[in-house]
Amino acid sequence: MRQKIDADYIHKLNKDFHDQEEAFNYDARMGATYDNKSQQRTIKELESVLGHTLPKGGVVVDVASGTGNLAVKLAATNWYQQVIGVDISERSLEVAHKNAHLMNTQIKTIVSDMTILPFDDNSVDLVVGCAFLHHLPEPKKFMKELLRILKPGGEFVFIGEPTTHGGQLIDIIKKPLVLINNTRRYFSKQHQQQMRWDHANIDVHDFNQQDAEQLLCGFNTPKIITEGFLSPIIDQGLMTPIRSVLSETSMIKPLFLYINRGLYWCDITIFNYVIPKFWRVSLKLSGEKPL
Repeated sequence: MRQKIDADYIHKLNKDFHDQEEAFNYDARMGATYDNKSQQRTIKELESVLGHTLPKGGVVVDVASGTGNLAVKLAATNWYQQVIGVDISERSLEVAHKNAHLMNTQIKTIVSDMTILPFDDNSVDLVVGCAFLHHLPEPKKFMKELLRILKPGGEFVFIGEPTTHGGQLIDIIKKPLVLINNTRRYFSKQHQQQMRWDHANIDVHDFNQQDAEQLLCGFNTPKIITEGFLSPIIDQGLMTPIRSVLSETSMIKPLFLYINRGLYWCDITIFNYVIPKFWRVSLKLSGEKPL
């Protein structure tokens, strides 16, 4: 984790970038879908990190909810009294409501930079999040806020964070494609309409073993899981930049899905066993607030 952070600058940059770019492009760029199959995959992944089935009932908060990938799918289960998406980007949350409509459900949304989470002490039963800790100026302070809002015995589960070595491998593959795309945008004058991705101040952190242990300080039953090698490297380093320039009707997108499934099979049967823990790409964390 980086130590010297200009929190105000990072908050402003993230808000502007997600309002102007990601709200409209994130789902297509990441291949996110809102249907029963993707819902079941999401629930399975969250439960694999927790080590048991998701707790039912009460209030669930999806932190840095964005376009609602987790919040919408959990709300559609009808397991919870309320599902709340929190994000710094108002426009992303507007898209989250539209995605909820696609799954015939509803979520509540709150705009917040999450420096102080907008919830009372001991008021939340479950907190979930995907690929957001590395965007926050101060992840350790955020985890203290998490301890404050969770009810005693309440749990959290976070997925999709970058490990230090995994992030470096993805960047190596991604840089040539990003350069090509930026060159294409420059000569087509698209750069005049699009905000520059300030990579070093949007993707602020990556995490090693010590970082992960520090984040989980104060929680019971802490779990640190790293997994994925070929699938996330090829998907995030190669397929994601390509998806960002493809049309919605492109026949290549379904092909990417099948390729990714094959790579995922390689990961779970081979690479998760032979690649050292923090050379794997994806970090997942869970824990429980003490009673």
